[in-house]
Amino acid sequence: MGSAVRAAIANFARRAEGELVGVIGELWRQFVAAFRAGRQGGEALQELQDEQEIQRLGAQWGKARTPADRERAGMEAMNYIIHGPQRKSGGAPLAETNELEWSDNPGAREAYLIKRWNNPYFVPSRRSVSTEELFEAQKADGDRYLLAQSLLSGLSKEIGELPSPMTVADLHKIRTDLDELIRFAVSVGGRAKTIAVQADRIRDTVVMTIREAYSGDDEALEKIEKADTYHKDHVRKFYLPVMAEILGADRTTPDEELIPSLVSEDPATIAIVLESMPEEDRAVTQAAALKLVLEALEEGYIDSQIDEKLAVLSQ
Repeated sequence: MGSAVRAAIANFARRAEGELVGVIGELWRQFVAAFRAGRQGGEALQELQDEQEIQRLGAQWGKARTPADRERAGMEAMNYIIHGPQRKSGGAPLAETNELEWSDNPGAREAYLIKRWNNPYFVPSRRSVSTEELFEAQKADGDRYLLAQSLLSGLSKEIGELPSPMTVADLHKIRTDLDELIRFAVSVGGRAKTIAVQADRIRDTVVMTIREAYSGDDEALEKIEKADTYHKDHVRKFYLPVMAEILGADRTTPDEELIPSLVSEDPATIAIVLESMPEEDRAVTQAAALKLVLEALEEGYIDSQIDEKLAVLSQ
């Protein structure tokens, strides 16, 4: 159990903290830039989309050859006049509230559609959800859940095939793989949360085994305890769905919607995310989020947690 393993233990907390803060800082700078660009260009973009849609509806009406075709074209034009651009969603038919069959335990992609639905923190064109969008989100969530199941099964098999006695290097590799699986399962959401819980329990057992391996080495044990305490106090907060969303390679949320998405979370989650950011980036994010909350308030939307959110965003 050479010096390389001990050095890895000693450097684990410091390296993890530096990497996570750096990654989050860079990501949030991108998110804020995209959010600002989207808001500044939103009015011009909407005017262009309106003009294009009006032209399309007019051409569709002109091409109608039968009474049925003209009726369909007329209904589509009427829906656009009454409901405006939020009725559009990539050409897919938008569903009324009672047509959307939400899951009892939605995964991350479906949960994001639920978050967007009629949410004043998002731009009008993103407040509607089509039945096609919902179907695709539910399918993607189901596929990712099966992948998380497969990863847990494969990792369990790998643990079962480890030599006896296991080396500390083997245990550290398993711990790292479990951390990645937990983060992925949290990002999948829904039923995959149970997989994250199972993986976290296995992780606790692995850490306990590492402690037993170093039971006679007080210096190594102290470093192990410090690393595990850091993990519980800092890393596990990244198991929050919104944090998994920020750090994930396959994010559901577009860059420009990370701030609307964050503001839609509960105040405690908002506070955790802000605390994880470098001070300068935190201030910029708070300013953009406050502006968004006040804009929604001016439109007449009253967030039931607005006082708590304003308190967090004003700190």
